[in-house]
Amino acid sequence: MSDAHFGAPDQDALVSAAEAALTEKPQHRTLLIEHGGRRYIAKRLAERPRRLMQTLFMRWLVNRITGQPLPMRTLALSESASSMDYEAQRIATLAAAGARVPRIAHRTNEYLLLEHCGTVVASLLEKWAPDTWRSELPRMARELGEFHAAGLWHGGAQIKNVTLQDGSFTRIDFEENFGEFLPLPVTQTADLLLFLNSVSLAGPIDEAESRRILPLLLKEYLDAHADPAGILDTLNRARPLLGHIVGAARPFRRYTRKSYRRMVIIIDTLDQQLSAA
Repeated sequence: MSDAHFGAPDQDALVSAAEAALTEKPQHRTLLIEHGGRRYIAKRLAERPRRLMQTLFMRWLVNRITGQPLPMRTLALSESASSMDYEAQRIATLAAAGARVPRIAHRTNEYLLLEHCGTVVASLLEKWAPDTWRSELPRMARELGEFHAAGLWHGGAQIKNVTLQDGSFTRIDFEENFGEFLPLPVTQTADLLLFLNSVSLAGPIDEAESRRILPLLLKEYLDAHADPAGILDTLNRARPLLGHIVGAARPFRRYTRKSYRRMVIIIDTLDQQLSAA
């Protein structure tokens, strides 16, 4: 199945080139395909569902914050592991709502062939000068706030799942389906925390800089969101639980030092914002 409006030159040849590349490199889940002067990304099915312990922990966490249990098959990514249909439908839904997402050139049950939309921000951050990321990351935070204000959710809003090309951000990777089952503010809060976590201690951003920029990103996000009351309420409910998780993880921090420090920085950022709100 193809996107009839994509206008790819010689569709059969494009599909043949993509499938040949996927066959040649079976160990790669995503591949860059160049054909007819255009660039595409071929993306295979998820290799496997989440591990059982990860699934159980996430189910417990969501239930504690929302009082609403999630189906195990949802948190285990079982739909993503069996078909590309869910991600293709999410892309179509977001595109219809006006979000910047890749166009689909071709899809099967095994892979999607997507328009190439630039380089992921996580990679760009490694090379950016401080002045660049100090301006681009707040712009990303504002864009996420506007995206949420439109009633939308990503499901994986980390900087590795946003690309930049010609000054425009594009959202990619829509395998997560938990947002279908949760109140929108909870899903959007998860997006926000994933974004902040992915920035903290990333690339050249050390702890001092993380503590400076995360409060700014949170403020930019909240200012851009037309009605952040639901987000703030969810953050207030999640804050004590996050503190308990950090406390429980403290004895093991030498083994998960970066993850632990990130969580501490995020909690301090939330405390600063929530006390000022």
